[in-house]
Amino acid sequence: MGTWLGIEWDDGMRGKHNGIVDGKRYFQTQMPTAGSFIRPGKVGPCASLEDAARERYLNYNSSNVDESLIREAQASLQASLFEVVGMDKIARKQSKFEQLSEVSVDETPVNAAGYLKDFTQLTTLNVNHTLIWNWETVASITQQLPSLKNLNLSSNRLVLPSASQIAELEPAFRHLKHINLSSCGFTDWKDVMQTALLWPHIVSLSLQENPLSQLAVVDCKRIFTQLQELDLHRTNLMDFDQVVKLSNITTLRSLNLIENRIEEIKLPDCEPQDKLNMFVSLEKLNLLHNPIWNEAAAFNELDKLPKLNHLCKTPHLKSNFDEMVSKAVGCIAGLQFINKAKITAGERRGAEYDIWKKYSLEWMQATQQGADALREFCRKHRTYPFLVKKYGSPADFVPDIQVKKSNLIKLSIVHQATGEIWEKKVPRMITVQTLQGLVMKRFRLTDIVPQLCYHDAKHPELLVPLDNNAKTLDFYSVQEHDTVLIQ
Repeated sequence: MGTWLGIEWDDGMRGKHNGIVDGKRYFQTQMPTAGSFIRPGKVGPCASLEDAARERYLNYNSSNVDESLIREAQASLQASLFEVVGMDKIARKQSKFEQLSEVSVDETPVNAAGYLKDFTQLTTLNVNHTLIWNWETVASITQQLPSLKNLNLSSNRLVLPSASQIAELEPAFRHLKHINLSSCGFTDWKDVMQTALLWPHIVSLSLQENPLSQLAVVDCKRIFTQLQELDLHRTNLMDFDQVVKLSNITTLRSLNLIENRIEEIKLPDCEPQDKLNMFVSLEKLNLLHNPIWNEAAAFNELDKLPKLNHLCKTPHLKSNFDEMVSKAVGCIAGLQFINKAKITAGERRGAEYDIWKKYSLEWMQATQQGADALREFCRKHRTYPFLVKKYGSPADFVPDIQVKKSNLIKLSIVHQATGEIWEKKVPRMITVQTLQGLVMKRFRLTDIVPQLCYHDAKHPELLVPLDNNAKTLDFYSVQEHDTVLIQ
């Protein structure tokens, strides 16, 4: 038979098995058909990081620029005369190892360190998708690079370190701040926590595309003592209860949960005026592309977090972006940014007023039914007592919403520049764009499309911009006898 090497293909369909042949397991692959056996002679030579870096950064000349990359750039820019300029100057800097601050040898057969002490200013190292397979090799790299802060080890299958190895190697990682372990084959959170003992004071950790699905409470006296950013993008998390297990990481400020399968957010109960003693430093939460079905309930739960002020989320299929934003801003009192856009004072006022109106009847009914009913209402709508203090009791508004609405509402439309007033009945479902057209025709405005806003007749201190032409007056809660201003 001779000697055979077991390999796992990057293309999971290229192999023939998962490491089991004739009932015997020789190795383990992540996908059932990713494994093969090949002869040693078919495997190309490996390299040290030193050799790979010298090959990539010292052997540069302008004639070595990849022709396919040039053709791709020409097609992308639609510029047939595209050429590479200025690379000689960059190459001269790159040829001096002591000046390099970033080095990337991704997708090279690196499996050893070599001599690296010439990299005196190196802060960022990318060894993504190489042949590094154990933490002894990683430690031999990092201990030679005292200025290294950022290390990308993604797409490498690393053997779990033993307790003795952790004790021996941990000092080599103390200067690191950011580690990327995306697509490294982690399937058990316990393995993550054991590996994290190598770098207990890390600030940022990426575990993207590791199929973890289950998490566990972290011993923050031993690991993650300074962790501020955690990336769990696409890690097969389905239950937010798993995420809650990380809530004792008191330094955590940013949590990325993009593209998981979380459908509901539920946190422990607390009094409406209180915040939970969980995720005490969390400011940023990314929930993009999770199928959360009850947005209002989810946002109400997130209001329990003491410092949350940045939220990213994709609207539910039955919602739309504007409705989602309105719910989020109205239900999470401390929210300042949504999907990286700063919430303006006008947006906040409009969102809060929408929530104030939407639940006004429930509020009044709860106040009449006694303390228990009111407590239950406030548990489901945590920000509502604050909105009542800000905008007043909805008692005057409730009778209106119990009466069957007419399809037409009478508005006072005021041209601010001339003071002219137009009393007009319009359908509730008329769009802002159509109303703009009527206004332009009535007031003979030909040079510019007017910007509209409205005053609530019962709360004249509120000025709500009608800033989405596709939305209806009903969306903005415009009521009978409200005043529309032409700006």
